[in-house]
Amino acid sequence: MEDNSPLKKSKKYIGNNYANFSGSNPFSSQAKMLHHLDRIYEYMNNGDTTPIFMEVNPTNRCNLKCQWCITEEARGREEIEIDPLEGFFTDFYRLGGKAITFSGGGEPTLYPHFERAVSSAKKNALDLGLMTNGIFKEKYVSLIGENFDWVRFSVDTLNSENYSKWKGVDALKVVQKNIESIVNFPVRVGVNCNVNKDFSVKEAEELVNWTKNIKADYIQFRPVLPRFFKKGEEPSLNNPVWEYLDSIKSTNPQLNLSNDKRQDVGKGYIFPFRSCEGHFFEPILDATGEIKICMYHPRDSRFTFGNIHEKSFEEIWNSEQRKKAIEFVRSLDYSKNCQMCCKLTEPNKLLDFLKHPEEQQDINFL
Repeated sequence: MEDNSPLKKSKKYIGNNYANFSGSNPFSSQAKMLHHLDRIYEYMNNGDTTPIFMEVNPTNRCNLKCQWCITEEARGREEIEIDPLEGFFTDFYRLGGKAITFSGGGEPTLYPHFERAVSSAKKNALDLGLMTNGIFKEKYVSLIGENFDWVRFSVDTLNSENYSKWKGVDALKVVQKNIESIVNFPVRVGVNCNVNKDFSVKEAEELVNWTKNIKADYIQFRPVLPRFFKKGEEPSLNNPVWEYLDSIKSTNPQLNLSNDKRQDVGKGYIFPFRSCEGHFFEPILDATGEIKICMYHPRDSRFTFGNIHEKSFEEIWNSEQRKKAIEFVRSLDYSKNCQMCCKLTEPNKLLDFLKHPEEQQDINFL
């Protein structure tokens, strides 16, 4: 077997080859991976490991039509059957899984078995996160507040006219009410804003002040990403807004800026890694019941490891189908087939660095 150890001996060195990973992700995904050195060691030495974290998309139905939706191609009326989902939670924890995020393909709170799914995941001692647009039943406020470690609301603007135009529904007041109610619970509350080309500095200021006033834990700003499946969309940055956010960052501890995506968008369609490997640590479960490499190819079976409606998670993880999917994704030209700044980009940068110590200068001289 090829020696993939980060300490293998080699004299090769690429001059001025600055590491492609950094602390520019506000949620420190690469730094967090270093708290799981057992999995990194297993992956580096054996070529495989079991996941630490998974995003679970229980449904692909959504009650919004956001103009920049990154998972638009996943939309439908599919949802995971509850019994296999509960079996997955048990298997995932038993194989060393530690956390899941209910996310989407769709709006996770539209899942008809949402309460039961939350209860089952908690019974299996899994840490829980939630990404939501905030348009959910009032009774879910306490369910989320009492059971989740964190919840992040996609808000994008406090201008009701722009909210309706960009997201397709006049629901801003409902979202604000749910957020203002949930901050009274111990759950960590975040507000997310996608900075599109028409977003103004005034809107940014309003969101920052509102988040501070309601005592939410943080507000995240990130650029709207060009979608690889949409012809004609090009990367761009709303520079006046980013300049304003940079100017207030030092005096606003709640402010999180997704500088990793901002930097990559500024470079264009650049994938600063050689192979997609992050799925070893954080694959996804989509609304069809498929365990997949990522969420960006929802109708493509070549990215699928297996389906929990047919097999257990352990069987899927050890299957030949998973091996074939891994080899397929390693063969891709990511710049032509994949989403820039995807969820796996940051771990991929770190793993690429670890797998190529020969490209660094004198790695033992710290």
